[in-house]
Amino acid sequence: MLSPVEEIKSRLDIVEFIQGYVRLQKAGANFRANCPFHGEKTPSFFVTPSRQMWHCFGCSKGGDIFQFIMEMEGHDFPEALKLLAARAGIALTREDPRIRSERNRLYDINEEAARIFQQCFSNHTGAKEYIAKRGLNEETVAKFRVGFAPQSWDFLLNALIKKGFTKEDIERAGLAIKNQEKGSWYDRFRSRIMFPIADISGRVIGFGGRIFAQESGGSEAYSAQISEGKSTEGQAKYINTPQTMIYDKSSVLYAFDIAKQDIRIRNQAVLVEGYMDCVMSHQAGVTHTVAVSGTALTPRQLQMLRRLCDTIVCSFDTDAAGESATRRSLALASEFDFERRVAHIHTGKDPADAVRESPALWQVAVKEAKPVVDFYVEKAFAQFDPATASGKKSITDMVLPFVADLFDAIQQDHWTRQLASRLDVSETSIRSELARRPSITEANRGGQGGTPGLRTQTENSQRVEPQYIQGRRELLEEKFLTLLAMVPEEVRERELKEHHIIFRSAEKQNLFALVTASLTSGASTSASVVQDLEMFKFKSEVIGSDIEHVDQEFLICKRDLERECIKEKMQERQEEIAQKEKEGSHAAVNDLLKDMVNLNKILKQLSVS
Repeated sequence: MLSPVEEIKSRLDIVEFIQGYVRLQKAGANFRANCPFHGEKTPSFFVTPSRQMWHCFGCSKGGDIFQFIMEMEGHDFPEALKLLAARAGIALTREDPRIRSERNRLYDINEEAARIFQQCFSNHTGAKEYIAKRGLNEETVAKFRVGFAPQSWDFLLNALIKKGFTKEDIERAGLAIKNQEKGSWYDRFRSRIMFPIADISGRVIGFGGRIFAQESGGSEAYSAQISEGKSTEGQAKYINTPQTMIYDKSSVLYAFDIAKQDIRIRNQAVLVEGYMDCVMSHQAGVTHTVAVSGTALTPRQLQMLRRLCDTIVCSFDTDAAGESATRRSLALASEFDFERRVAHIHTGKDPADAVRESPALWQVAVKEAKPVVDFYVEKAFAQFDPATASGKKSITDMVLPFVADLFDAIQQDHWTRQLASRLDVSETSIRSELARRPSITEANRGGQGGTPGLRTQTENSQRVEPQYIQGRRELLEEKFLTLLAMVPEEVRERELKEHHIIFRSAEKQNLFALVTASLTSGASTSASVVQDLEMFKFKSEVIGSDIEHVDQEFLICKRDLERECIKEKMQERQEEIAQKEKEGSHAAVNDLLKDMVNLNKILKQLSVS
């Protein structure tokens, strides 16, 4: 008879399971992806279906499906066992006391609260009428488990106590507040439309509550203010579960558990501001939509999305706060190397209003979302007069930070020429302004410069953890040298006759120079060099002794490392161009631009090879 662990492994396919967290790509008999446990742009994370195992060459983590979920969500083994057993449809006949951990009690409390809120909603005519008026149909209400919290100080508290939960646990779950003076507890959510917030696995971990009404003593009429769902005096329009052991608002995206597969399939995520925007977007068929959850967009949220897609489409409210949020989000997304687009609804409505008016209106806005520079150029020229000096300044103030954010020199040159032509000014003046202004990313960091990459600030101005932002290039170099030590001599000779690789460390560069020198001279790579290369080998169950697969991975790694080297050269050239423009050395600028064009051509060739 199989143990629960063995039975879970036999029922759950590791590839399908990990696909829910990371966008995997076929690589021979295996699958690969950017590692979800450390920052990288070159895939070092491999999943081997035949062994039902995973391994990362970069950070050396690996294991089975249990190790993955424990690493991914910070669970201990009993929690992982319970979660995977539920996913596999296996009943754990004897529950280990350790499984009844505090975290699991909080999951249970939130799940029970969601059921209670749903039942209250189904019995509340006013709440159902309001939601119907906002455009939600019954299917969407059920899919997102929309609920209702009655106007009572202790309705939920008493209902959960009857289910066997303590007041202290209910408070720890964020559903009750303790009155310190009286030593009593009361419900946090009262007279609100409730939106359950789930983690990546679909477990309820918190709630967002939208103000509905103060019940007026009966089930009859509600005032005009109530029927419109406007906030009543002295109460916040939305309140959310506070920070708990299982709910961290900076690490959660509303509807991510529902949208993640479509995000991966479409290679695109649509990011909106509110719960209703997100729910209505799904109802309109734009099922790769997620929403921030009571916070500004954070690096951790973007990291979740980056594992699954390359493109992010932003659509926040059109008011000043929404515009500011859009700019911050686009700046932060740039640091994670997203292709950034903006979905604009020309009527000035938010996504929920657009869907209520016509689902097609929102679908078209997403489908025709403009690249970030195109969007702000169009917006700036519509908003300001390009014929006046003040208008020219306002346009460049709005647009140039986004142009400065572009890594591709060809695109920067394109927009420089476009702006110069449309503003009727010289290209030199545009380039001069571009050189002295911070990019939108640097402005988002408070004006700090630096090389673009996977680094930013959290909402409280703390840096992302160093283990996440450091070592990507170094890990790629080590992987290349590792594979270089494993491939046959003839592969080295063929592939290293022409390359664009420069190592950052003198040690690695010297070692690589010795290898290429021996190939140039026609001599076999010396034993001492081979021994040095062996130092870069690290253990892996993925590559093993499959020579054909090693060859394939070597070619992929060589191409990716070359791309990084070319990008770094292009960054250096951009800085040199800016310096020469300040000095007025136009001939040198032209030479550097020609070099940039050549480097960009090589980069494009490497991208399609």
